[in-house]
Amino acid sequence: MVLQESNGNGNVVKDGGMSYGLLQVQLSEKAKETEEPATCDPSGCTYDNYLKMLQQGVYGHSGTGNPIPPGIAYWLGLYRPGAALRGYNTGSVPDESDYQVATPISTESYVSDLGNRLGGLPPQQFPDYNWKLNNCGFKLARTG
Repeated sequence: MVLQESNGNGNVVKDGGMSYGLLQVQLSEKAKETEEPATCDPSGCTYDNYLKMLQQGVYGHSGTGNPIPPGIAYWLGLYRPGAALRGYNTGSVPDESDYQVATPISTESYVSDLGNRLGGLPPQQFPDYNWKLNNCGFKLARTG
């Protein structure tokens, strides 16, 4: 997830200043009043900086802003891994039968990109809907 979200750069800020750090955690303006974004200058990142980035991405936020998105642990408590990844990236699981369905600010190919990374393949977007539906970006396993 770190490679997909930030390419391992702890100082990445995206989405108009709303997404921070290794796992691109999003904090609303209200949440930023009580929660410091987990980011750092790459030349001066400390263990504590990286730890906070990972904690925010895994467990969510301690701030009181609304909305404060939950971390990946929340999504894994509700869904199997593919749907959990869709929830983490999108903030919901819009279509449990097609993990490519995303919101305008999320990444359609997020789940298949991560599946490809885990299989040692480059992330990519697949041009054909049926191919995506049948393969979901994962390298097919041989059986028998």
